[in-house]
Amino acid sequence: MDILRWTDPLAEGNCYVCAEGDRAVVIDPCHPQGPASLLEERGLVPEWILLTHEHCDHMLGLETLRRKYPDAPVLCSGACDAGLRNKHLNMSAMMEVYLTFKGKPGAHYPPFVCAPADQTFEDEYTMTWQGHTLRLTPLPGHTPGSICIRWDGDILFSGDYLIPGEAVITRLPGGDTEAYERLAKPWLAALEPGLWIYPGHKDPYILTQEVKDFYGL
Repeated sequence: MDILRWTDPLAEGNCYVCAEGDRAVVIDPCHPQGPASLLEERGLVPEWILLTHEHCDHMLGLETLRRKYPDAPVLCSGACDAGLRNKHLNMSAMMEVYLTFKGKPGAHYPPFVCAPADQTFEDEYTMTWQGHTLRLTPLPGHTPGSICIRWDGDILFSGDYLIPGEAVITRLPGGDTEAYERLAKPWLAALEPGLWIYPGHKDPYILTQEVKDFYGL
């Protein structure tokens, strides 16, 4: 399997395209043009679109992909689905202010909402695709709808958890420190060193005990 990455130059979110042959799974379509162009360039047809959480910088390109590939269902947690349809919960209503705070003043980022997901889940959800096993685990804390995606035994798409050198943020819309400490943190603590981490921002890396210690895991 090939894992391709496209990073939005403005919000710096990662979209991952997991490809087997000419078929693909798209994780977090973060931009209206970039992920779609990547699929076209590689001659890939997405069969699923997965969302790690509801923040706008991870799904700005969702509706573009849906129009282009209507047979690719969107799958996310139920709480993520609710956030997609709310410009405050998806953070698009405050994104221009947030980008200014991050050192990018003057960015144009109109508020938006998305259509409901095609399929949702409340508890851990397991699916198979092209011989791969994917386990989607709800981990509220960063947002109500946050999940991590364990891909086979050695890969984790972590969304906005385990971003290199950055503490977990629970102060944004929908953030919940108590839920993170009670639900997400113990699950993350159980992850074994050696796992490949594909985070929602910055570069992929191999999980080490040093990284776990940084997060208090």
